[in-house]
Amino acid sequence: MLIESPIRSRWRAPAFDDRARVAALRRWSAVLLGIFVLLAVGTVAKAFKSPDQSVDDSLNRFALSHGGVTDVLKAVTQAGEPAVTLGLGLLAAVAFYLLRLRASAYFAAVSVIGAYAIAYFAKEIVHRHRPRWDAVHTVVADTGPSFPSGHATGSSALATVLMVAAVPLLASLVARRVAMIVLVLYVLTMLVSRPILGVHFPSDVLAGGVLGTGWALLCASVLRPWQGQRREAAP
Repeated sequence: MLIESPIRSRWRAPAFDDRARVAALRRWSAVLLGIFVLLAVGTVAKAFKSPDQSVDDSLNRFALSHGGVTDVLKAVTQAGEPAVTLGLGLLAAVAFYLLRLRASAYFAAVSVIGAYAIAYFAKEIVHRHRPRWDAVHTVVADTGPSFPSGHATGSSALATVLMVAAVPLLASLVARRVAMIVLVLYVLTMLVSRPILGVHFPSDVLAGGVLGTGWALLCASVLRPWQGQRREAAP
């Protein structure tokens, strides 16, 4: 019977860890992207028309009666504009590249650009109109197809990239936890703000959230950004 040396076992352990992590990421991405496809099919079939409109009506009444909250959400939602999230994603990619974390750089760029590309084609295929309000009930005016929400897609993809590739680089456990909480709150604020402002249906932002997160997780399972971080830390 052959006895494997402890040194050889230690060298092989990361491979098993990587396979388990990749498998988990692919399972989660399959679930989230599957939900996105189901939401797209349901939207085309108008399965969500009545519940979406009902929730939107309630949120519109809330927005009109809580002007202070609405003003804050108008300002916050600017942080989810496609130009902002796409720019931050590419900036993160450049920063990773300069730090010689090439896998993380490619991961950031492909995740953010790919998420917006999928969202663009989905908007053109589904071609759902945005919520329509009269002059009295309009909170914010926006144009273009409604499904999926670009704000939700971009913010979710960007937050997932930072959680996977940037947060682990922080030295302090407290800093890592705080960063995770901030990123989660950032995404949730985007998801909630768009329907309250009356520019998306609830299913639009849900679809954008699962699309951005699912696509970024799929990219992580392929590009494995943590491997580059481990090699940099090895010396």
